Formats: sequence, structure tokens, C-alpha cells
Amino acid sequence: MLQELTDFGLARVSQENGETRFSASQRGLDFLETYWKMNGFLETFKEAPTRGLAAIVFTDIVGYTSLAQKDERNALKLLAEQQAIVRSLLPRFHGREVKTMGDAFLLEFASALEASLCAVEIQKAVRGRNSKAGVGQRVELRIGIHVGDVERDGKDIVGDAVNIASRIQVAAEPGGICMSRQVFDQVWNKLENHVTDLGFKEIKNIVGEVEVFRIDQQK
Repeated sequence: MLQELTDFGLARVSQENGETRFSASQRGLDFLETYWKMNGFLETFKEAPTRGLAAIVFTDIVGYTSLAQKDERNALKLLAEQQAIVRSLLPRFHGREVKTMGDAFLLEFASALEASLCAVEIQKAVRGRNSKAGVGQRVELRIGIHVGDVERDGKDIVGDAVNIASRIQVAAEPGGICMSRQVFDQVWNKLENHVTDLGFKEIKNIVGEVEVFRIDQQK
């Protein structure tokens, strides 16, 4: 290895007291300085936040905080079952789990249609699970969907679009799915489900009203 560095002019060889000594040449020092500068630049570039459009899905378990206070063990069991349902469906619709926040999921999709179809299948799977559950073992979700510009920072996504999706979720009834106008415009003629216009609603911490639509589901 040292001989190769010498051949490339990155190291120099000398003899002293019958011993062969290797040391860095100026060219070698310049090369190392350039390498570390470029490496630092590339690391910064890979970690730099980037912006782009995303279909965002926000899910939340209805009444989970109250349930956890009454029976933490049961609440954790129901949470694990809900998480298993959501995670099992994501690959089918090319979704990505951004993160969990307590009992909530933040999910990202490249397609508004796939985000909506995934939401429908999640609620369908939860209803199927509930049909076999005993008293006190039912779990219900609210789901909100929005399409907007987000900032990607590592694996996380942030921005107004994420906040809107989380607030639209609150507008959904237990077991329901609500979407913004931006999502509706892209999926209204592609979903098998009927979609109902719920009108404009004031969304907490969001300037102006947001037009909200409900995906009607078979009960």
C-alpha cells in the first residue's frame, strides 16, 4: 500500500540509518485536504433539507388517552394491533411510515390516489378486526389526507401541509376519513367510494378555512 502511494506521488520514501522511511508528500497532503473538504460537503448535501410535494396521511386512535388512563395494558395491546394493521398495508400502496407520535401515524405517499386507497383499506381492516373483538377491545381511527409542499429533513417531513393533514384528521368522525380539496381534485373520479363535500371548516392554527371532503365507506 505504501509503495502504491509512493508510485502515485502521494508519499515519499527515504533512507535513514539503513531504515526505509515513508512520509507524506505535498501532493499527498493536498489530496487529503481536498478529500476531507469534499467528504464534508457531500455529507452536508445528503443531510440538507429538501422540498417537494407529498400526499400526507395522518391517523389517530379515537379516545386513546382516556383509554390508556383507565387500562394502560389494554391500551398498549390495542395500539400494537392498530400499528400492525397500518404497517401491513403500506407496502401495497407504496406508502412510507414517517414516524409515530404516541397513538398517531404520519405517513407519506407519492400519489394522492394511493394515499386515499390505503386509508380506505386501513379503515376496512380495522372494521373487520372490530367485528370479532369483545367488549372494550374495539379500536377506531380518524384519518386525514392532504397534498402539499413539505420539507424533508432526513426521514422526517415538516411544514404547513403536515399540520393541515393532522387537523383534517380531527374533522373526521370515528372510523372516518377526511381529505382536503387538493386531494379531492386528484381522486374524485378514481375512487369507488362516494365522496361528500363537508364545506369549509376553520382549522386550528391554520390561517383561513379549509374545504373538507369525506370518503363515504360501507359500514
